[in-house]
Amino acid sequence: MSTAWWYTAANDTDFAATRHRSLPIATSITPIVNYPSKLRIFRTNASRYWQVRCYFKGKTYTQSLRTTNKQSAISLAKQFFHIKTAELYGETVTKQDDAVKFADVVQATLAQQLARAERGEITREGVQIFRNRLHKSILPFFGNLPLRQITYSQICDFVSELSNRKLTADTIQQHLVAVRRVFNYAHGVNLIAALPKFPTIKVTAKPRGHFDVSEYRRLVSTARSLIGHTADLGTVAQLKRGRIRQAANLVITAELAWLIRFMVNSFIRPSDIKNLQHQHVTVDFPKLETRYK
Repeated sequence: MSTAWWYTAANDTDFAATRHRSLPIATSITPIVNYPSKLRIFRTNASRYWQVRCYFKGKTYTQSLRTTNKQSAISLAKQFFHIKTAELYGETVTKQDDAVKFADVVQATLAQQLARAERGEITREGVQIFRNRLHKSILPFFGNLPLRQITYSQICDFVSELSNRKLTADTIQQHLVAVRRVFNYAHGVNLIAALPKFPTIKVTAKPRGHFDVSEYRRLVSTARSLIGHTADLGTVAQLKRGRIRQAANLVITAELAWLIRFMVNSFIRPSDIKNLQHQHVTVDFPKLETRYK
């Protein structure tokens, strides 16, 4: 058995070509799942931040994401893709009116909604919800249909499909609002002469439960009586089976009673408390103003 030996000069590394520090680090290149393969994030030796790169209309667009966290970078890369797509493709529809499909108008509608968010008319969270409904339910149903051929009948079929998925009347109504937004844009740019008729969805008001004055006083009183006690941790199923544990560092303090009173008087939900930040609060003695969205 013969062994081949390769010899290199001692100064080969001095003359070897070096990669520019701004080029992507090969091991860091990460495509975004469920998005076009042309959308990727990467790191370079020139910056500690993640970068995003995507190819649109014969040109490569690159931008720093200003974060060192990979999961945050992935989320920002998705936002970069949608905004850039809306900027480049959302302004015009080049097909003949009769051939324009529902999907051809979606990016333009998203661009319009993003512009409204920039002006403060609606929230970015609302635009994200609108986008999610489009891609998850609306586009798979209407995407390939010509705009002018979508009638009351097709919209009723869409409602039936949502009903078969056991969605509530309120959720179905919100999907129809999203569909109407696309048609409103198409009508505004003269792609259709009139909007199709939409079915009426009866939405029953379901006011959220609340405490009356006596229950509120009892709640605050109970919170005060538990000051100094250790909180039990566990899921509902674990509590039912008696499998709970106590955390020594989770001791109920007087702050819990104050927190309950604060939520009642400021109309903040418990789920909002964990996201409340200093930037959401303005102290204007003797007033306290919150701007949480």
